[in-house]
Amino acid sequence: MNGNIFLRTSVVFLCIGIVLGLYMGGTHDFTQMPTHAHLNLVGGVLMFLAGLFYNGHPQLSRRMTLVHYAIAVIGLVIFIPGIWGAQTRASWAEPVVGIGSVLTAVQIVFFAVMVFIGTGKKSALTGS
Repeated sequence: MNGNIFLRTSVVFLCIGIVLGLYMGGTHDFTQMPTHAHLNLVGGVLMFLAGLFYNGHPQLSRRMTLVHYAIAVIGLVIFIPGIWGAQTRASWAEPVVGIGSVLTAVQIVFFAVMVFIGTGKKSALTGS
């Protein structure tokens, strides 16, 4: 697996974020601005950067790249509805946003580790 799956997924999340932004602008209701921002930044920008990084470092473990991808997508798919719920003061939102934010933080730390491994002199996680 290379970074293309990150790139493709990032543009899907970015498109959803942009559509949400267009909806907010059209309705003049900006309640979901935090949801829009997190979709664009975490789902769009961070995933796109991860895709570029993994494409630039094909020596990194395919399995570890897939683990990062899975944590990132699962975290975001939980995190975004949690933010939405928090903005609408839904009773279910707090644990959902909590779980999603922890998974999102874990994937960012995981990515940081992969960057250090991939840019180090010798990679301990190379191969397929």
